[in-house]
Amino acid sequence: MRILAGDVGGTTTRLQLVDFVTPEPRGSVIAEQHFESGRYPSLATLAGEFLDANASEPIDAACLAVAGPVQEEATGQRVQLTNLPWHEQSRRLADRLAIPHLSLVNDFQAAGYGIEALTDGDLLTLQTGNAMPHAPRLLVGAGTGLGVAVLTWQEGHYRPSATEAGHMDFAPSSELQWRLWKSLHEKHGHVSWERLVSGPGLQTLYHFFLAEQGQQRDADTPAAITTRAMNGSDSAAMQALDLFVELYGAFTGNLALASLPRGGVFIAGGIAPKIKERITGGDFITAFCDKGRHAPLLASLPVHLVTRSDLGLIGAALIARRSLSH
Repeated sequence: MRILAGDVGGTTTRLQLVDFVTPEPRGSVIAEQHFESGRYPSLATLAGEFLDANASEPIDAACLAVAGPVQEEATGQRVQLTNLPWHEQSRRLADRLAIPHLSLVNDFQAAGYGIEALTDGDLLTLQTGNAMPHAPRLLVGAGTGLGVAVLTWQEGHYRPSATEAGHMDFAPSSELQWRLWKSLHEKHGHVSWERLVSGPGLQTLYHFFLAEQGQQRDADTPAAITTRAMNGSDSAAMQALDLFVELYGAFTGNLALASLPRGGVFIAGGIAPKIKERITGGDFITAFCDKGRHAPLLASLPVHLVTRSDLGLIGAALIARRSLSH
């Protein structure tokens, strides 16, 4: 069984050919390429180039995880990518690429499916807790945005439900956070958690601390801020990263109260693996569990950091594989 799996982002698209010839849950990757998405007029053109170069045999099924809201239609799925002028429809893509079974899914939903194929070596345990088989799971991932999915056990495996929980109201819990909320509310009105717990959010925190110190600085990338915070060369960057980790933990704890994920909490996304020393340092879990009388409940939940960066690709391959068994 040969599968095309894709993780399609506004900046980079990653495609894989995967063979499922054994019970191995991830299959065997036989080809992988990364593409600069903006150089191509459409996903069909990009995927066609990949298949022309790598596919010597017919493709049985495909799943492409895309950065944008996916709409279900009678004939398949349709998506307008958030940061690309691509309008994609699954039936047209299937015809163009000569793949009999092709589906489009939201990228964070695909990451939710990928959780099932992870091994202990793919995880750093932040809190052991008491995992219950088949109980709900929670997936939270900060990157360009802030993704959240709740996973429930159905028909023999976990099915993720995508949410827009990252856009819930940010609630300050200290005098410092109140000043932060006030400054953002004056600029934007509504202040969501995603404005703070994301790559752009780290930039926001950094410039807030610069302003608190009466300083100004030209725009910095999240990566540059993180580097200076990790090496201790910039006090505002250090404060920003510390507060970022605290807010990340607090937000995840709020979601855990809402979903009671006794099957485990999984922290994914592009940022956490890059700052794993800070995430595992204790402040994340302290903020996660800081829920008053329900702190013991939060302390009983398993919490893991996903160290793999290809979670969406793993999930997309599993979705495509399962499409052939229905």
